[in-house]
Amino acid sequence: MSQPELSPTRAQGHGLRVAVALGMSVGLGAGADEAHAEAPPEPTDTADSTIKLSAVRVGGQARTADAGIEAGNTNSESLHIARMPTSVRDTPQTITVVPQELIKQQRAFTLDQALANVPGITLSTGEGAGGLNGDQFRIRGLQARQDIYTDGLRDFGTYTRDTFNTESVEVIKGPSGEYFGAGNVGGVINQSQKHAHAGNSYSYDQTFGSGPLFRGVGDINYQINEDMAIRINGMFNKQDVVDRDNVTSNRYGAAVDFGVGLRSKTSWHLTWQWLNTNSKPDYGVSMLNVGGIYRPITDYGVARNTSYTRNFDFDRSSIHALTSALRSNITRWFTLTNDTRLSLYERDYTATTPAACSGACAAAILSGGNYALPYGAGGGVAYRQQGWGVQNVIMGRARFDTGFVHHDLKAGVDINYTSDSRWPGSFTNRDKNQTIRNPQYAYPGTSLSFPASGYGNANARDLGLFLADRMQLTRQLSLFGTARWDSFSSTYYKQSSANDGRAEQKSDRWSPSGSIMYSPLKDTSFYFTFARSYKPVGTDVSSLVTVKPQVGDVAQKGINLSPQRSDLFEFGNKSDFFHKRLGTTVAFFQISENNSRYYDVNGDMKTGFADSGSGRRIRGVELSANGKITRDWQVFASYSYMDGHVTHSNTGDNGKTAPQVPHNNMSVWSSYDLSRLLLRPQWGDLKIGGGAQYSSGYWAGPDTTNTARMPYTFNLNAMVSWDYRHYHVSFNANNITNRLNYASSFSGSRAVPSPGRYFLGSIGVSF
Repeated sequence: MSQPELSPTRAQGHGLRVAVALGMSVGLGAGADEAHAEAPPEPTDTADSTIKLSAVRVGGQARTADAGIEAGNTNSESLHIARMPTSVRDTPQTITVVPQELIKQQRAFTLDQALANVPGITLSTGEGAGGLNGDQFRIRGLQARQDIYTDGLRDFGTYTRDTFNTESVEVIKGPSGEYFGAGNVGGVINQSQKHAHAGNSYSYDQTFGSGPLFRGVGDINYQINEDMAIRINGMFNKQDVVDRDNVTSNRYGAAVDFGVGLRSKTSWHLTWQWLNTNSKPDYGVSMLNVGGIYRPITDYGVARNTSYTRNFDFDRSSIHALTSALRSNITRWFTLTNDTRLSLYERDYTATTPAACSGACAAAILSGGNYALPYGAGGGVAYRQQGWGVQNVIMGRARFDTGFVHHDLKAGVDINYTSDSRWPGSFTNRDKNQTIRNPQYAYPGTSLSFPASGYGNANARDLGLFLADRMQLTRQLSLFGTARWDSFSSTYYKQSSANDGRAEQKSDRWSPSGSIMYSPLKDTSFYFTFARSYKPVGTDVSSLVTVKPQVGDVAQKGINLSPQRSDLFEFGNKSDFFHKRLGTTVAFFQISENNSRYYDVNGDMKTGFADSGSGRRIRGVELSANGKITRDWQVFASYSYMDGHVTHSNTGDNGKTAPQVPHNNMSVWSSYDLSRLLLRPQWGDLKIGGGAQYSSGYWAGPDTTNTARMPYTFNLNAMVSWDYRHYHVSFNANNITNRLNYASSFSGSRAVPSPGRYFLGSIGVSF
């Protein structure tokens, strides 16, 4: 009943191929293709096979012999999310992949460091380089704080995500409700976990760095028999953040994956991951008002290492996640998958919030003096958080023909539930005043408790039914349509108003999408996509930024809070060159969001605003080129231009620039294997690499007043590594120019400086 997937004909001439490539791809890729056409074929050389494959997934998810995967062409990357198309190349939407090789070369230890390679992502509140207040991302300027997934399932909670158990990171740009349900108005961040694979391997890597930083990572894979394997990962990270006084980022983690079905039609993975954090959070520095515009106070002579963290601040969290992934190829044309996750998380958190500086304060700082100013948010925030979440997705996939049309049909049920409890903190003997230039750190008489009277609980339930069909009409033309219906409900209860009972909010919505794809040649395709997503109130209950859930993103008595809606229109092209060793993408897009919400200085949604939230429209173009240009030269490059405006507002901001949308964003990383030039074959592999990340200045948000301006960001980084037999040595230099960058911002209140220049040295063994 099934038949092989149709592939575009090769009958078209080479000249047409080059013309299409020149017209629709970035200049680098097109030029390279032309050079390839004129040059004689490279001789077969076994040295080229030294490129290391990423870990092979067990049972049914094994990667095929695609030259693009070996070369780092991210168009060839499998998504490992059953309800999505198989690969980046097959998905008619922009997807940026941060592969394991890039994570390894850059020594990207946290999710936010890995995402620095993805243009169009900004951080929306108090994180440092380690994501110290938890990962709070915006994709193309739109909130994505709960839109973080692991292996296609929700990653519940707010915490700093470490990459010790991450194989790759994928960012799906634009509304993705047709795949992921309620939420996802700006896109989705997915982390692919490391899984057990065939063969035995053992490795340990030790890193020393500025700060100081001490980090160790161990990875063991053991094949039990022909059909079973187990993989164990462990990590510790102890770190003082460079150029930030009294700020630390300490983490410990472990993960175990047990895989069955190495060579069977049915495979099953059971994965447990634990991550513990014990750090000093950084809420940054004040913004200074000059001429009506707020800018970071460290741009006006206040030392970049000035930190308002106090001795009683802490960020302590513990997250357990148990994931089951079952896949069974029942017949040649039908596949059944069932993915389940259970997460338990808890967090105790308190941070000191600097306040904005204006008037007499600004005059004192600009004249070189000091100034005493009350801290923001009453001195800072504190809360205790405990919660759990569960999700199950069951899906069937059938491939069949009706007449001349080949179908790839997917249908399933996605249900998830989250329960989140909070206890706001209460301080004793806490001083609420700061001095700008020399803030006090030690307050031995201050204590903190979490009274039971402040208890609040929010939960959310989402039941989604989805159907998707890719219809191959001809070898060149296909249609792709999806429809998902979500029944979403969220409730909220707080101890202080127990007599009122639980508030409840319901929302049932369709999230449709449709695409047309045309592949005139084997290695290039064009697409046009429309997609719509809804985000009801309550989708972020496990990732509320700070405290006060009673006025936050939760259901409220007597108020019918309408959901956000986001529409995507995107036209793009994905092409491969050099026998798929190099992939390029280009996409023109527009996202229109209405009813977006406004959050106050604590990160809580302002009461009443959600009924008539502002609207934003983001337009832009995004380019990328990833893979190998020559046998030894690898590149990962991407660029985006975005232009965003406020389309409607109740505060008179219509037409203003959308906040947290930098116009120009660029990331390029290139490495070269010098082994064949400098070393004898038995001397191992010697690589050098380097790159830059740039983001232009932008208006801080989330408010739309355009009164707080963030400067541009520029990072210049470099790497050298040598692998000799079982041993590995590498050295990284980051932010070489020592530029003062900012990791995140919040309106006109505060900005968090990034680390200055720092170095990492690593040694490792592998067997």
